[in-house]
Amino acid sequence: MSLVSVCIPTYNGSRTLRRCLNSVLAQDADVEVVIGDDHSSDDTREIARSFQDPRVRMKEFPERLGMTRNWNRTIALARGDYVALVGQDDELEPFWARKLGGLLERHPEADLAFGRRRFCFEDEESRATVGDFFENRYPEMLAPFYEHVGEVIPPAQMLEEALRFSFEINLIGEPTFVLFRRDHPAVARGFDENMAQMVDWEFYTRFFRDRPLLHCPEILGTYHIHARASSIDNAPLSKHYREYGYFLDLIRERFASLLAEDQAKMLEARHVEVRGLQVEWEQKEQEKGS
Repeated sequence: MSLVSVCIPTYNGSRTLRRCLNSVLAQDADVEVVIGDDHSSDDTREIARSFQDPRVRMKEFPERLGMTRNWNRTIALARGDYVALVGQDDELEPFWARKLGGLLERHPEADLAFGRRRFCFEDEESRATVGDFFENRYPEMLAPFYEHVGEVIPPAQMLEEALRFSFEINLIGEPTFVLFRRDHPAVARGFDENMAQMVDWEFYTRFFRDRPLLHCPEILGTYHIHARASSIDNAPLSKHYREYGYFLDLIRERFASLLAEDQAKMLEARHVEVRGLQVEWEQKEQEKGS
């Protein structure tokens, strides 16, 4: 199978990086590991250097740019035909690369493959903040999607599934459990640096504008959730609505020629509603702070 570039953007990840790297290096497929460190202040870089494995490369960036820009400069270092962006907190099953890479090998008409994952809370603070969403509401929303789709998801079907939630729900999941072709135009453009929480979902939508997606029904690893994770930082609804409104602008333009009249009106109505909700939640936060 073609080389898989496992790109791991790091920042103060000393607590979990060793676990992540061990799972990546245990893959039963040909992988390279590219670590892009966002100027960590802990011993993340020392831990990365301790892995004396020729498959591991690390770039120590001289300045901190933040999550999304560090994602982009890290995947730009990839050499493989297939690329994944793996979170420093997460763990992969040993067949992760083989399963996703095998899908892309068998289906040259598609550019992105994704699989399922399990959720693991590492502290009670994160569970209290987003536990209900990840343990109850999100799985309930994903269940019908998983039932509807097969190994190959045509663009029209993926669009229909996304529209069921007005594009508000990331149906594909976290980047750790996604593999894409390096030569796709979305990779050269990079992740949208105006976004944080929905940045991965926006990136994926570029892949099913006119090409199918590939789905692996197996659990490919573990997404670890803890109090220092970006998903916790981005949990406030005011942040969500601000970013979702921006995202809806992109989606309405990207899929304009594919939307039926009623679908376009539905997204427009949701956009107006979200703008109002954003203002409402920002006012509530200002009142709390005063």
